[in-house]
Amino acid sequence: MPRVKFRTLTEQMFYTLLCLKEECYGMDILDKVPSMTNGQVNVGSGTLYTLLEQFLEEGMIRETKMEGRRRSYILTEKGQEMLKKEYDRICAQAADYRLVFGRGQVEKS
Repeated sequence: MPRVKFRTLTEQMFYTLLCLKEECYGMDILDKVPSMTNGQVNVGSGTLYTLLEQFLEEGMIRETKMEGRRRSYILTEKGQEMLKKEYDRICAQAADYRLVFGRGQVEKS
């Protein structure tokens, strides 16, 4: 069964939308994501521009400026709702983990 688009977000999707809480250009996102995740998450330029187009089509972001090839974007209410839904899903997973392993315990891998 194929994955439903935007039912859940990948890390790259989540952090791209998170960056767009404030207006920024695509190149800004390429710098911000690794910075905000301590290098744990990176978004390639091809992935980023594909995501931006998909988010625009879904109404999750909107374009705010176009200066030649440079475009800036910002999160819409729909995008904020999607981020909140994903945040709630991640928090529920963390709560399930705590139930199984106990608060504060981290299983060694």
